[in-house]
Amino acid sequence: MTQWIRSDYLTGPESFGAYKVAVSKANGSGAFGEVLWSPHVLGPNVAATMTFVTIGSFDDQSEADACLKYVKTKFARALLGVLKITQDNPAKVWKFVPLQDFTSASDIEWTKPIPEIDQQLFAKYRLESEEVAFIEANVRPME
Repeated sequence: MTQWIRSDYLTGPESFGAYKVAVSKANGSGAFGEVLWSPHVLGPNVAATMTFVTIGSFDDQSEADACLKYVKTKFARALLGVLKITQDNPAKVWKFVPLQDFTSASDIEWTKPIPEIDQQLFAKYRLESEEVAFIEANVRPME
């Protein structure tokens, strides 16, 4: 049974009417570079309970898809692992993960596969070969 309610009766965060990426608020054990459980894109007018953290507020699904790829990169998860030391995944542990431009004007080609996006991010932030090797060896890939 489907039920409807008038939208002017609803209140919510600014991102409610936009695309956003949802990530579990409780994830893993806090191990460095761990795989995130089932992050996914939520469409406009789709809400999530407090068991999820949402990332971004995008007018275009391609931007949300790019953000989803970004949170799956080894680069982003390595930086997340600096502060995420338990299974809790609140917004504050994402502090060292740099914001990106997810539009087609970005300096990152978000249409590429995640391993290629990682290489672009390593170059963008001028990581040394030892830093790249550490991330590659200690962060499991995600698709």
